[in-house]
Amino acid sequence: MNKDTEAWIHSKFKFARIMQWFIVIFPLLPTLAGRCVTRDEGFVVGGPGKDGIPSINSPEFNHISIADLSDSSVVLGVYLNGIARAYPTYILRWHEIVNDRFGNISVAITYSVLAGSSAGFYVTTEHESFGTSGQLYENNLVMYDRGSDNDWVQIPGLSTSCERLRRLPLMHTKWGTWKELHPTTELLSTRTGYDRDYSTDPYPQYARNGEIYFITSFRKGANPYDLHPKKSISFLLTTGTTEQYIFHSAVISETGSFAFKLYNSTSASSTHAQLQQYGAGGEDEWKYYSAQDALESFGITPVGTMEMKDYTVVVAYSPDHELQAAWLVATNVSMNGSDWEENFALINGTTLLNYLSVRPTLTWGFNDYMKEGVFDVFTNISSAFAEANTPPPGNTTHNNASALSVLNMTSSSSSALDAIDATNNLPSNNSCTMNCSAGTQPVHKVPIQFALYRLPLFRSYWFTASAIYPRAYILVQDGAQFRFESFDPDIIYQQPWRPWMVASIAVLSVLALVIVSCLMFFLYHFFNRKKFAKLNDADDFVNGSLKDEMKLLIEAGLIDPMQLQNGDNPATRRGVGGDGKRE
Repeated sequence: MNKDTEAWIHSKFKFARIMQWFIVIFPLLPTLAGRCVTRDEGFVVGGPGKDGIPSINSPEFNHISIADLSDSSVVLGVYLNGIARAYPTYILRWHEIVNDRFGNISVAITYSVLAGSSAGFYVTTEHESFGTSGQLYENNLVMYDRGSDNDWVQIPGLSTSCERLRRLPLMHTKWGTWKELHPTTELLSTRTGYDRDYSTDPYPQYARNGEIYFITSFRKGANPYDLHPKKSISFLLTTGTTEQYIFHSAVISETGSFAFKLYNSTSASSTHAQLQQYGAGGEDEWKYYSAQDALESFGITPVGTMEMKDYTVVVAYSPDHELQAAWLVATNVSMNGSDWEENFALINGTTLLNYLSVRPTLTWGFNDYMKEGVFDVFTNISSAFAEANTPPPGNTTHNNASALSVLNMTSSSSSALDAIDATNNLPSNNSCTMNCSAGTQPVHKVPIQFALYRLPLFRSYWFTASAIYPRAYILVQDGAQFRFESFDPDIIYQQPWRPWMVASIAVLSVLALVIVSCLMFFLYHFFNRKKFAKLNDADDFVNGSLKDEMKLLIEAGLIDPMQLQNGDNPATRRGVGGDGKRE
C-alpha cells in the first residue's frame, strides 16, 4: 500500500469518527443548551457594589442553653457531619451569605431577602468562599466565588458560564421547631465582626407588601405567573439536568406529601405537556428516569450494593410545624403496577407513611429526616408482591413479628405497627406462627430493601420561582387529583412600578417645568436684548434729566423738599407745569 492510499484511508477513517461523534452529540445539543437557565436580560445592578453587603466569613455560635431567640423566629437549619446549626434570618438579612465549616466540609448558607429564597451549597477548594456580587438576577441573589471570581445565581446554583454548584439540604423553619428536632443545635451569634443593629430590618414591610423592586420577567395576565400570589411561598426541587419542579405551599399543604418519578424531558417522543402523575399512563406511555439516573441527576452516590429496581421522589410539607423536606426512596423490587406512590401520606404533620394493601411497608418522621441509608422492611408477601406483580425474593420465611426497621426511626415491635394502623384507621392484619388455628393461613413475611436519600428542597417567593423557571413542572390541584403541569410563556422583561417611582416622576416633572420656564425666560430676554437696552437707556435719560431739573427748582426755592416727603407732586401743583416752571 503506497503512502497516498494510506493517507486517503486514514482521512476517511478520521472523517467517519467525527461523523460518529456528531451523530451521538447532535440530538443532545438542545438538552445541553437548556441546562443553563440564566438569561442575560435578567441581570441588574442591585445597589450596593461587590461585597457591599458583607458575607460572614468567621461565624461564631452560641450553645442552645444560652440562645436568646423566640420560638417564632425564622432560622435556616442545617444538619451535616453530625452537627446541627441554625442561622437566624434576622442576621442573614444584613449579610445574605455565611461561609461555614462542618468539620472538614466547607459550605455556604445563603439567603436572598428580595427573592425570599434560602439555599445551601458545598464549597470546594476551587471556590474558597462566597461573597455578594452586587448584582441580582430576577431579584435573586447573585454571588461570586473568591477562588475563580465567577458569578453564581442562588436559586439555580448556576454560574454565568453554566457551571453548577452541589446543593446542601437545609430547612427553612422556626427556631422552636428546629430546636425540637435538634436539642443540641448551635445558634449563629450576632458577634459577626460587623457593626450592625440586628434588631432592625433593612427591608421593612417587604415581605408583606406586593412590591417587586427590580426588573423581572414575572407579569400578570399569563401563566404560570397568574397561578398564585406573587409573594406566596413555593418550594423548588431541581435536578442536575433540565428538570425543575415547583410545589406551591398552598397546593402541597392540601395533600401533605406527594410522590412521583422524575420525568425525562430529553425523550424525543415526549413533550412538557405530556407529564402526568406516575401511574396515570404507565411507563410505556410516559418516559421517566431510572433509579440510577435519578440518583445521578441529584449528584447522589448510592450507598451499599443494593440493586435499585424502582424509586420515587417524596416531597412533604407541614405548614403547622413549618417543616418541609424531600427524599428519594429506592427499593430492590419493581413496583410497576402497584399504587405505592399514591399511598404516601403525611400523618399528624410529622410522620410519613407508605403502605401496600392494608399494611404499612415504610414509615419515617420529620424527627429523623436527616437520616439516610439502606434498611430492610418486612412486609406481607400476599399483599406487597401481589400488588407489585413481582416474584418474591428467595428465602421467604414465616415470621410472627411485624418487624419494621427504618434506620432506627421507629419501633420494631408489632404494637408500634398496630399503633400506626390505628392512627390511620387501617385494618389490622396480625400474622401468626406456623401452628395456626384451623382455618388460619400463615402469613409470609419477606424483607424488602429500601434506600433513603435526602434531597435539597429549597424555598422561594412564587414570583421569583416562576420567573426563573417559567417552564418548570408545577404541581397543580385538579379537584381531588394532583398532577404536574408546565407552560411555555414568552419571556418579557419589565420594570415593576413602585410608589417611590411615581413620587420620583412627580418631583422630576416639577423640576423639569421649573427648568423649562427659566430657559424660556432666558431665551426671551436674549433675543430681545437690543430692545431692552434702548428702553433702559431712555429710562436712565429720563430719570437723570428729571433729577437735575428737580435739584435746580429746590435750589431756587420753588419747591419745598418737605412737600416731596409728604407725597405732594410739584408737577401737578397749580401754577407749576410738569417741567417745574410757573405758568
